Amino acid sequence: MPRKSDIHGAFVAAIQLNPKGYQCLRTDDFIRELAKVHWHFSQADANEWIERYQEFFVDKTPDDSENRLWMLRTMGRVL
Repeated sequence: MPRKSDIHGAFVAAIQLNPKGYQCLRTDDFIRELAKVHWHFSQADANEWIERYQEFFVDKTPDDSENRLWMLRTMGRVL
């Protein structure tokens, strides 16, 4: 049975360092990690969760894709 606390763990597991050293993730990476802990989010659901609960992550997607690129703001932290 999925637990709400697993959502945050999946988010943290999806975070990667880009070549410049910034922490970032893609929506699809978050969804893939969620599936491992038995949560099934759509891209819209995952983006909404990030917008709501991770205020230090900003959308840096270069196009109109739902597979957004989220980057941690300078001096930000994972909540």
